[in-house]
Amino acid sequence: MPNFKWFLFLVLFSPSTYAQSDLYVEDLNADFNQAYQYYYSNKDSCYFYFDRIKQTATEHQDIEYLLEALIRESWAANFHNDLSIIKHNIKQLDSIRRKNKAVIDTSEFKNYYNTAIEYTKGLYDYNLNNYKNALGYFNDIIIAIEENPDYLDDPEILNLYLSTTNFIGKLYLNEGKYKLAKNFYEKNLRTIKKNKDIEIGYSNNIQILLADIYQKEERYKKANASIFKVLGYYINVSKNGNRVITSYERVIDNHLELKQIDSASYYLQEMKEYLPEGHPLSSKYYKESAKISKAKNDYSSAQTSLQKLIAICKAKQTILPDFEMADAYQEMGLLHMHFNHPEKALNQYKLADNYLEANNSSTLNQTTRLQLLKNKIQALNKIDAFKESLLATNDALNILDQLKPSFKNNADKLFLMEEAFPIFESGLEAAFKLYETTKQDSLIDKAFYYSEKSKSVLLLEAILNTKATKFANIPKQIVEKEQLLKAQINHLEKQINQNKNDVLESELFEANNHYRELIATIETNYKSYYDLKYNADVISISELQNTLKPEEALISYFYGSEAMYIISITGNSKSIEKLKIDTSLEKDIIATYEMLNNPQSNLQELNNASFNLYKKLLAPSLEKLSQKNLIIVADGLLNYIPFSSLSVNGKTEYLLESHPISYVNSATLLEQLLEKETVNNEVLAFAPNFETSEFNSLLPLPNNQNEAEDILNYFSGKTFTQDQATLQNFNLESENYGLLHFATHAIINDESPEYSYLAFQPKANENNFLYVSDLYNLNLNANLVTLSACESGLGDLKSGEGFISLARGFYFSGVSSISSTLWKINDGSTLPIMDFFYKNLSEGKTKDLALQQAQLSFIKENNQNALAHPYYWSGFVLSGNTTAIATGNNNIWIWYVFIILAFIILGILMVRKRKSN
Repeated sequence: MPNFKWFLFLVLFSPSTYAQSDLYVEDLNADFNQAYQYYYSNKDSCYFYFDRIKQTATEHQDIEYLLEALIRESWAANFHNDLSIIKHNIKQLDSIRRKNKAVIDTSEFKNYYNTAIEYTKGLYDYNLNNYKNALGYFNDIIIAIEENPDYLDDPEILNLYLSTTNFIGKLYLNEGKYKLAKNFYEKNLRTIKKNKDIEIGYSNNIQILLADIYQKEERYKKANASIFKVLGYYINVSKNGNRVITSYERVIDNHLELKQIDSASYYLQEMKEYLPEGHPLSSKYYKESAKISKAKNDYSSAQTSLQKLIAICKAKQTILPDFEMADAYQEMGLLHMHFNHPEKALNQYKLADNYLEANNSSTLNQTTRLQLLKNKIQALNKIDAFKESLLATNDALNILDQLKPSFKNNADKLFLMEEAFPIFESGLEAAFKLYETTKQDSLIDKAFYYSEKSKSVLLLEAILNTKATKFANIPKQIVEKEQLLKAQINHLEKQINQNKNDVLESELFEANNHYRELIATIETNYKSYYDLKYNADVISISELQNTLKPEEALISYFYGSEAMYIISITGNSKSIEKLKIDTSLEKDIIATYEMLNNPQSNLQELNNASFNLYKKLLAPSLEKLSQKNLIIVADGLLNYIPFSSLSVNGKTEYLLESHPISYVNSATLLEQLLEKETVNNEVLAFAPNFETSEFNSLLPLPNNQNEAEDILNYFSGKTFTQDQATLQNFNLESENYGLLHFATHAIINDESPEYSYLAFQPKANENNFLYVSDLYNLNLNANLVTLSACESGLGDLKSGEGFISLARGFYFSGVSSISSTLWKINDGSTLPIMDFFYKNLSEGKTKDLALQQAQLSFIKENNQNALAHPYYWSGFVLSGNTTAIATGNNNIWIWYVFIILAFIILGILMVRKRKSN
């Protein structure tokens, strides 16, 4: 809230003040002081003094005092949630500004008055949840102030600037766009840091707002630490009771998430001290009280508290959509579900829905309805109302498709999809249960549709964005501007990752703002671009069956919180299985990965563990399949397991021996990858040497140069080794080659996966790292990228998206298929496997078959020594388009056949000629 005291200073010492009657000015100033005394504590007294100021100012035709009284009263009404007063005052403010334009234009406070009125309008729409309108007012304020930086010399304008920026952040927070919200809060902290005279209250408010972000990120201890850092200020200095109440509300929620019920109960009592009878925030007390009773399994007390909460919300009689009322009924529904009363829960969810608007497309309305539908579907499944559950799931996914385009930030999109993930699982459960009883094939199609909708949203959008840019006829200069902004953003983010400072972060904030504005303009002006980019269609089973070859079968996994759904599809068949997820299954997956990742692990124990997985994950599906080539759509923890390593008999007979295996993030992604064109089939290979030097901390790879050079035995192209294997050469050459091979180190960043990187030749004063974030800005169009580096296929595991890894990053750059690794591969085993792999590719074998036969050849050569352990060979995995590479060698063989046939024909003709002679 902007600073009230500063205005009194301005009024008391303004030149215009001395032109007025001392008596009435003194009265006005005294009333302002009185209004301020009751600003937070007693709204009736506060309004009384503001009314008196308005009356006196009107009698003396003092426009500036009248404007200030209306503005300040509106802000007080905002604090007390009296929207009718704000609405009435806005009308008066507009009328006064229109009728007294000449007077206001000559006032030294002109900028302040105009900004404050727009701010008041933004507040009003914000409180009505009209976020689109509110954002319009707030953005106009920010633009006007930033275009005239002298505005910030006025403390009141600066305060409005900070308040407006905070509200924009809070608006985005309420919509679920947490990363975007955090950007605005941090922007304000930088502004405060540069202006030492700003009241501490502003930075304290931001600490509270940041605590909301930490809570959403599930960092509950950090959230509470942020709150307690400033809570004393609100209790002892500003004595802002409302802020104390909302702070305790957050603290209680965090303690409950940490299972600290006693601490939550303690702070509930502290909150109560600030809530006299009839306080406008008393609803928060009953909501938190219900949560604590629920945590204590006290059903009756929780219901009583929620009934009081509902009664308070009803008494307010606000207009639709009423999110507070909807939330209250939803909380009651969740309480009934917690105590296993789904019918009662559904009644409450129906009441909650009455307070929302089905046709309201605002982000807040849609996110609230999405949350409500998520809870409703789970309740419907509990009472076996599976048909109704499918209808509700379809409604929820329609809303999700409408919401996704408004989430421009990838981090926020990932959060949205993770929040929606239970909807997909509940929909799959309903489809499977109905299929079990009806055996209707269409229900397998429905289950597959839900599974596909949950997968690779960001990756598919990136691929569709490239298509949209190409086909929407966007002018070249706009495309170039977008590329330049993306490059600038990536460059700044990398600099900040290495050396965080305020200047760079301010530049990044502005670059991101410009980028969002540019994309919004493109999406508005080029409808075909928008339609193609946000095309939410996924491939159907029948469409997939038309693309599968006779020898191929696709097995798609959906890894939920309670069950795994396994859908198997061939050109003429489809089936679905359900596997219950329990601790033993997850322990088997983790134990298998840990043993695969360790060359010293006991081989028999590994085979027993992987055989257990095989029996659960694959055997039921394979019993119905005759196809050899398997396309695996892994999900969840299954992303860690190379299926080729699974023992099929508890001994050293592996799935690899009977099946070529490839992977893909989703069947819809596979469809897109099959359509991609490649520049050529020449190879570009890199093999840095990493010799010890002051510029390098990575260990040498003794065999990587031979590995890279050997590829040229099978394909034409170019190899950069040692000092020539630089990032600069990659950037110069990579777009001209269809096959890219990296025999180098991959470094995984678990905390910030987008800063995982491939290492090139270290050089003084030169960057030698290719980050995942760099890949998003490349245009490679390569047929195959091979990452023989350590752990190049690993990264942060996200629901539906898979690993945020280097391998995945190359798909963003336009690559059709990727060979990568799931753990730190032994350099000695990489060399022969890669040699076999490229030899097989050059003979025209499909990529999955080429890798399978390379691994089998390696096993055959080492079947009597320790290198037969799956650690040495099974970490190599192939994903994407497995189509064979049409090589020059294939053409040579064709010419050989023609030459031989020509000789045969010529010989036959000569023999006939002799006979005739």
